[in-house]
Amino acid sequence: QLKITDKCELDEQVRIVGYNQGGEGLLGPGASLNRYVDFARGYVCKKFAAGEGAVDDQHRHRFKPREEIVVICPTIGGHSGGPCVNQQGEVIGILSRADPAESQRCYLVPTYEWRAL
Repeated sequence: QLKITDKCELDEQVRIVGYNQGGEGLLGPGASLNRYVDFARGYVCKKFAAGEGAVDDQHRHRFKPREEIVVICPTIGGHSGGPCVNQQGEVIGILSRADPAESQRCYLVPTYEWRAL
């Protein structure tokens, strides 16, 4: 069972747990994927308030975090939605997206943002 924490520090070493799909993606009907669990290593570089803005009625049901954690870590598509753990093995957040302008930068939703869900 994973433990979660609401605390993280700048420059803290972290790992993102995910599935490496080997860059193959879907192979076709009935074909299997060569997927295996891997860990991407990185560190916390920033915490900030996510973009403010009105949510219209059409998008009100979508989860929108108020804060995000920025991590410098080489990730791949199979890591999205995976936990980011600190050196003690505690989850500090869930990988939500990569930065399209900087391949080594990604964004986490902190545990305190989704814990109540």
